[in-house]
Amino acid sequence: MTPRPPAFVALGARRYRVAHVPLEGVTDLAVTGGRIVVLRRRIPELVELAFDGTILAERDLSDFVCGHGLRALGGAAAGVLAATDMDGHKIALLGPDLHTREQLHCDARPGLGRPFNHPCDCAEGPDGRLYVADGYGNSAVHVFAPDRTHLASFGQPGHGAGDFSTPHSLLFDGQGRLCVADRENNRVQRFDAEGRYIDEIGGLHKPMALALMPDGTLLVTDQTPRLSGYDAAGRLTGRCRTFSTYGHGLAVCEDGTVVIAEMAPDRVTFLRPVAG
Repeated sequence: MTPRPPAFVALGARRYRVAHVPLEGVTDLAVTGGRIVVLRRRIPELVELAFDGTILAERDLSDFVCGHGLRALGGAAAGVLAATDMDGHKIALLGPDLHTREQLHCDARPGLGRPFNHPCDCAEGPDGRLYVADGYGNSAVHVFAPDRTHLASFGQPGHGAGDFSTPHSLLFDGQGRLCVADRENNRVQRFDAEGRYIDEIGGLHKPMALALMPDGTLLVTDQTPRLSGYDAAGRLTGRCRTFSTYGHGLAVCEDGTVVIAEMAPDRVTFLRPVAG
């Protein structure tokens, strides 16, 4: 069989070479401790990859029902990963050894309007508070103190400013704003740390995953399928397509390589920067 030429994409002035690593059941991924950790919806749930895509190790999350989100936490929690169990209604905080250190949970008693009801993602604020996108059964973001006490929740079902319809992914940007991928409302909403609405980024089709580039560019995957980059003002700076039906998870390596957890077909896709 004649080998096919490599694919290239561009995000603004940046050009990338595309590579794929097939991996069944992939849902999200994070970069931490010199490796890529992949969360899957099958056993073993965790797969460690080298930056060249080689599988290094695998580990079970034996009490997980259905994994959804995986995010590296910074600050005082450096080296910790927040793994979200969508149908187990909990968030597991994993240490560098990928063992569970603690959990945020509801004792398997999901409820409307309170933590949790099919959560999607968890991120850490600049002051160490945790923010959970409770996205499928609820339309809310829950805020927890560094000691894991539930402080507040904001959001409700709807389409107006501050409302949600499947808050699917969230993170804090370089300006201290909480960015939430409000999937079924086709936008990314931005809030302050107390949940007060600031503005939103539109022009998206069911946004799925969020990540930050080293220069502060906000990356967003959606179900077009495509990957878009936005500057701090929310202006579109670059756009390319992704290569499966859903770019469900997203992370960025220190060298600027963009890594995407893609579904249907399932694989980890690498966008490696090309010089010149």
